[in-house]
Amino acid sequence: MIVKTKCSGSRRVSTLSQRCFISPILFLAIVVLSLIFVIETPAQKILIQTGFEDYTAVNKEDAFQAATDPVKTGKKSLGIFFEAQNQLHISGHKLETDKSVVSVEFWVYIERGKQSFAVSVHAAGQAFDNNAGGPYVDWYAGDVRHHVHRGDPWREITAYPVNEWRYVRIVANFEEDSFDFYMGESRAAALASPPKRDLPFQDPAIVPHPKWFMILAWGMTAPGYMDDLLIYEGDKPINLAVEPTGKLTTLWGRLKRRKQNQFWNPHSRPVNTVYTLDVR
Repeated sequence: MIVKTKCSGSRRVSTLSQRCFISPILFLAIVVLSLIFVIETPAQKILIQTGFEDYTAVNKEDAFQAATDPVKTGKKSLGIFFEAQNQLHISGHKLETDKSVVSVEFWVYIERGKQSFAVSVHAAGQAFDNNAGGPYVDWYAGDVRHHVHRGDPWREITAYPVNEWRYVRIVANFEEDSFDFYMGESRAAALASPPKRDLPFQDPAIVPHPKWFMILAWGMTAPGYMDDLLIYEGDKPINLAVEPTGKLTTLWGRLKRRKQNQFWNPHSRPVNTVYTLDVR
């Protein structure tokens, strides 16, 4: 026996409306479950971020001065210059991280001349043991170069234009003892540029993560300037909410102290060292 059931038009309309009502509920349930079970990726930690707007030099003779010309953004940059061969000036800043990879970014301007300043990221427990492993990069006679203690000590990375601002990015891997170097006319251009990859550290890192960032000045004939310093964890470029046209938030203008110490230098001669230590 075949039983046929007739459905009225009103019933069909009611069923259709129920289906239309159920669909949004199911969609909302899926979204809620997705949010519950999704694993969030931890945000990259910013270790240092400064435009040097609050920076004040220790005294007028210090190698690190607040400069008003040239400046890339805002009203100040960090001017770096010290001529004497027998005294090394260091601005050292502690990095609070247990990650093996960090990225260092900044604007840099080098005047015409030979020796300018250097930067280093290293793994020593103390700020002034540069033999502890990490990249050591300096600007010399129109070139960017890095220093190693094995084989040829000074190795060219790339040519560098003088009297112009360039954006630099260094990605240091403290497990692989190597770093990548990026450069461009803007941050976007630097990030998109083909990097110089797998450049060796000055020495193998004694621990698998960085502990200090340093700026070094001695025997300089070419003044240098730095602006908008940014250091953060990881090798992926950090997503700045707004590309900085103004100044970055400063951590630099904190309490400083000066000391005397002995420090290794690229020419293997002991020199008297004057340094500025960020004691955050």
